[in-house]
Amino acid sequence: MIVGAAELSAFAATALRATGASGHDADLTAEVLVAADLAGVDSHGVARLRRYVEGLREGTIDGLASPEVVRDHGAVAVVDAHNGLGQPALCFAMDLAVERARAQGVAAVAVRRSNHIGIAGWYTERAARAGMFAIATTNATPQVAPSGAGEPMFGTDPISYAVPSTDGPLCFDAATSIVPRGKLERLRREGRPMRPGWAVGPDGESATDIPAVVAGLKARAGFALLPLGGLGEEYGGHKGSGLGLLAELLCGPLAGARWSKHTYDESGAGLGQFVLCLDLGALGEPDVVAGEVHRLAAEVRSARPANPEVPVRMPGDRRRRSARQRAADGIPLLPAVVTDLAKIAALTGIRPLQAKDGDG
Repeated sequence: MIVGAAELSAFAATALRATGASGHDADLTAEVLVAADLAGVDSHGVARLRRYVEGLREGTIDGLASPEVVRDHGAVAVVDAHNGLGQPALCFAMDLAVERARAQGVAAVAVRRSNHIGIAGWYTERAARAGMFAIATTNATPQVAPSGAGEPMFGTDPISYAVPSTDGPLCFDAATSIVPRGKLERLRREGRPMRPGWAVGPDGESATDIPAVVAGLKARAGFALLPLGGLGEEYGGHKGSGLGLLAELLCGPLAGARWSKHTYDESGAGLGQFVLCLDLGALGEPDVVAGEVHRLAAEVRSARPANPEVPVRMPGDRRRRSARQRAADGIPLLPAVVTDLAKIAALTGIRPLQAKDGDG
């Protein structure tokens, strides 16, 4: 099914409002979800809408919560999301960091008692368009076994950074695990296999049965994804573990939030997030810095490719290409996602999603 971005965003926002989210928060959350679908990051798009709708209906997400600054030290602040939707909370934190960095050159904001935020790159790109170098990270439920561990202890804990460039923000956004669980869910929907070395089972051996791995991760039944670098230290798994630990520290103890083994309980989520903004104007002339970033990126793209048929790619190149194409042609939704959205429509009593120009 091919759908237009505007129609998909309106559907998601309407579903969220119908289950108790405020209009502003519903619209913003829908925007972030559809931005992921436009960018080709389908694992973090409207395929995630059901978890928000269910959380709002069950009361584990407060759709009317407002993020609040609870600690304020000028360049450093802490925001309590009050168990509201994660997208509005992190957007509030990032905008606050941008405002403070404009005044002081640099600012950091931590978020506690939050929920799932969608794609981290949406927030860092927002800050980069405001003239900032920005970093954002979040923790999540335990799904990754640190180097040497036989059970999941960390979330997939994405780290994103973005910086202004003369041709638009240069943005990196990736999990600190080899693969995020959302990608496994997408492969399952597409009927495609997963690779050996991405995950292990309770016996510590490589696991490649996607339904079993996804179910085992959700049930905390001993399955685990592996950190960047994989199992052990031979290919740098300990380095991936160190990046995951960085995210857990920034988003857990340092934010006054829970860390991965404790993020969710019967009352809902207690996720933490962390953002940092550095004003380019504090470093030099912003246009000059952005121009130098562009020159660096252009040099990297012009490097001799290892495979002549595969061009050298910079972070965000594929997402931008996908966004241009899908904005023009529509967003393709897999049958499993279409079925799920139809169930959401029936559950919330809203109008079902329609295909773009009659496409099915």
